[in-house]
Amino acid sequence: MNKGEFAVVIADRTELSKAAASRAVDGILETLTEAMAEHDEVSFAGWGKFSAQRRKGRDAHDPRNPRRTIHIAPAYVPKFKAGAALKREIQDALPAEPQANGGRSRQTGSPGAPQPDETAEGAQSTAASRNGRDNPSGTVWAPGQWRPLAQR
Repeated sequence: MNKGEFAVVIADRTELSKAAASRAVDGILETLTEAMAEHDEVSFAGWGKFSAQRRKGRDAHDPRNPRRTIHIAPAYVPKFKAGAALKREIQDALPAEPQANGGRSRQTGSPGAPQPDETAEGAQSTAASRNGRDNPSGTVWAPGQWRPLAQR
């Protein structure tokens, strides 16, 4: 959604004209910009907080010439932190499938295969040392499936 489409939605929800809604959106954005340029916070309870955060200066490698080191000056950058109500609305609006682990659920073994607690001790020890790495939980991970860094 771009700024014009956003103004149209605001006009529909508030019974303002499209021109008035567009002016209101412009006014809100200008006010946010001015407040953040003055390093003030703009906070909407439960929804989120806009602020300007200071980023330290640092030395980095020049992307065009990796042997060369360049200095990046300190700067203020815009920051937005979502509030609890906004996070909850976004989470509730998503389908149940996508999760923090990329939408893949943790499975033990392949479909139809016996679970680790159902297998013989020899099979568990093989699963526990899968790919030559220790796996204290004994969980069998499918290839390409998300798993903790310690078990990759």
